[in-house]
Amino acid sequence: MKTMMLAVLVCAAVLSGCTTESQRIANCTNTGVSLDTCYKVEHDNQNVNRAAALQNAYTRSDEYAKQYDNKHHHHGVEQHAQAAHVADPLREASFSANGIKATVSNGFFTATINGKKATVKRFNANAYEIKGAGYVLSITLDENEITDASWNKTHGRDNGLLQVVQK
Repeated sequence: MKTMMLAVLVCAAVLSGCTTESQRIANCTNTGVSLDTCYKVEHDNQNVNRAAALQNAYTRSDEYAKQYDNKHHHHGVEQHAQAAHVADPLREASFSANGIKATVSNGFFTATINGKKATVKRFNANAYEIKGAGYVLSITLDENEITDASWNKTHGRDNGLLQVVQK
């Protein structure tokens, strides 16, 4: 587990230092991390960067509206930019595949795999890992929903995609 976490951290560091996506993924795979993991980390980092840019744009537009109000003395009229409604992707979800039935709830704090309590690890705002009952589930989400879910056996190389149902 520590080796996997170290590999993900090395991969994230490698992915953040280059100029193009293909260079970042190539550098990541050169460290011994699988192409799938490198691609997933790159995708997660892009989502985090997009969310930060969007939040920055909302903040700037709100500041501009305040400056405009102050400059033009629109007393009693508020002209603040409103942030778009963001759905809560962390309420509840269930996952299934060949022989796997998993759930996550309570803001990604509570999870089960095949009816047994599982542990949840948060890598960043967009990437989670659920581990238990001989499986590791990798979950990726954006500001609206779960975008990707896959599974690996903790021993061996069996893996695959999960079907997702969000509630």
